[in-house]
Amino acid sequence: MAVYPKKFNFTYHGYSIPCELYPPHPLTKKPKISLSITAGYILKIRAPQKTSHTDLIAILEKHAPKIFQRIEKQQTQQNKQEKLQFTQSEKHPFLGQYYPLNISENVHHKPNVQLIDNTLQINLRQNTPSKIEHLLDSWYHFQALELFSKRILVIKPSIPWIDWENQPPILRIKRMTSRWGSYIHRSPNIITLNQHLIKAPLPCIDYVIIHELCHAKELNHSKKFYALVANIMPDWKIYQSQLKEHSSLLLYNAQPKAEDKN
Repeated sequence: MAVYPKKFNFTYHGYSIPCELYPPHPLTKKPKISLSITAGYILKIRAPQKTSHTDLIAILEKHAPKIFQRIEKQQTQQNKQEKLQFTQSEKHPFLGQYYPLNISENVHHKPNVQLIDNTLQINLRQNTPSKIEHLLDSWYHFQALELFSKRILVIKPSIPWIDWENQPPILRIKRMTSRWGSYIHRSPNIITLNQHLIKAPLPCIDYVIIHELCHAKELNHSKKFYALVANIMPDWKIYQSQLKEHSSLLLYNAQPKAEDKN
């Protein structure tokens, strides 16, 4: 059995890019080669197992100009954005709103995060950016698990093709930099939702959940699939656009522009 990911470097005209090779996504009916760039500028490749390394390199060379152009564009966008510092009064996103941090340091404090009076109250024994980042990450994870579970229950009546009584999908929360979610047909079925999604407005969260649950019936992004999504959420394109517009802020811990903070 092949072990994934398979890692190698692709070199083109003196430039090298790290690559990770994966099998096709399990929802894909007709496996084909797909390319994507991660936040760490790794070229993520999905290809049928029968694809030879020679054929793979030939495909990468064919698309190399576009690949490096996309990497350059992504680097430029991320360099323009100021990274979060996890300091006093800095604003952080939660459910589509930005809340300032109110950091309280006390050796007797039990480390925790609470949303109080439109601020994110951070209590900890030692105030360091790394500890605050870790606390916030744990808080986001807990909030995501709790809220996403509740939203799935709300959406559940609109998804009759899933056997909710005998084979309900298991919810998995994962931090990702290139996807909002996935649905895998296994025993049991698994719906994976991006932890960063908890930072987005509630309708955007519902859209991603509906999108992934629709994959339980329609595996590909076909016309039938989008008709299924539209039947449940007619204005889904609005929320898809919102996620695309703000993806860099939500996924990469970037600070918003001043006019976007409130």
